[in-house]
Amino acid sequence: MAIELVLLILFGGLFFWFIVLPKRASITDLEANLSTVQKQQQDISGELNSLKNLANELNNDTADINHLDQALPLNGKTMTLQILAATLAQSVGVTIKDTNAVGPNNQILAGDKALLAKPYGTTRALQKISGSISVLGTFSQLEAFLRKLETSGRLINIGSLTIDSAEDGNLSLKVTMEAYYLAP
Repeated sequence: MAIELVLLILFGGLFFWFIVLPKRASITDLEANLSTVQKQQQDISGELNSLKNLANELNNDTADINHLDQALPLNGKTMTLQILAATLAQSVGVTIKDTNAVGPNNQILAGDKALLAKPYGTTRALQKISGSISVLGTFSQLEAFLRKLETSGRLINIGSLTIDSAEDGNLSLKVTMEAYYLAP
């Protein structure tokens, strides 16, 4: 009976040593991993909520974003400056004689996949487009045109103004200007 008791204790000790202790160690490791994963889940959940709040703020501020996009577009298309000047001129009833715009960066960015994938992640620098417009109209029409040009949403600096008399009691106005954009 004593031998059976010793064998039972020995078997119990070996069972505990080779079966229970390794299982307890693996359970302890799994509990540690579980707490780490739960902490990561809480962090990600907090970041996701923060991201959702930022997205909501961005969606609520679309008017401000549109104003910024109009003031400093992300491309240097000279045609947009010409169209803006022509639209403002037509809105006050002056006759357009000539429009011109030249920008320093005439590269095509449509094929740049990295830029297209992250248009706001690219470092951009302030660039300048130079342009001019010549119009014919009465003094009040030219004044209204200059006001519209000055109060347009686009950042425009007037470089020079030249006013000459024209036929039929009208005046001829030539405006040179610079507009800005953010280029990669």
